[in-house]
Amino acid sequence: MRRTKWAALAGAVIALAAAGCGTGGGEAGTEEAAASVPVSPRPAGAGPLTREVVRTDLDTSAAAAGVPATEPGAAGVPERAPAGSALSCVVAFKGFGSEAAPVDAARFGALTGELRKRGWQQTQKQTERKGVSDGAVHEARAVLTQRGWSMVAEYRTARESGVITLFAFDDACRERNGADAGPVG
Repeated sequence: MRRTKWAALAGAVIALAAAGCGTGGGEAGTEEAAASVPVSPRPAGAGPLTREVVRTDLDTSAAAAGVPATEPGAAGVPERAPAGSALSCVVAFKGFGSEAAPVDAARFGALTGELRKRGWQQTQKQTERKGVSDGAVHEARAVLTQRGWSMVAEYRTARESGVITLFAFDDACRERNGADAGPVG
């Protein structure tokens, strides 16, 4: 039952983020985005990361990998969620490629590499779905964790320019809301 709730939550986050599809927020040049994003602060110790640090990790990793900035709707929905709700346990990112800055499997690989530079550990082998006729990667998924957080990173071909989504889940928040399993199992 609890896995069903988390699956529904993940679906709701994806659906809410999809509502911002094609609004053009990711059209800015990646060099400009990289220059305006602060460097992620790394708090000392081994305790859980704060929501702000995770938000900065997602944004700075994406900028460093050349992924367009997150769609405002994707980041804003969980961040406006009421405290104590399951959705308040999520930090989200959704970057759409454009003709000027396409998003592809190579850029997704660069993004997961940037996340690993920031201490995120990939806990499962990355999965990929390739096209039968062209052999190109059309979907990829990686699961990463760090200091009390679990993240699902995904790449999908969307239109011709691709989309990358990141959903980070605060494990302690998830447990406080009564779930015994998170979005990654």
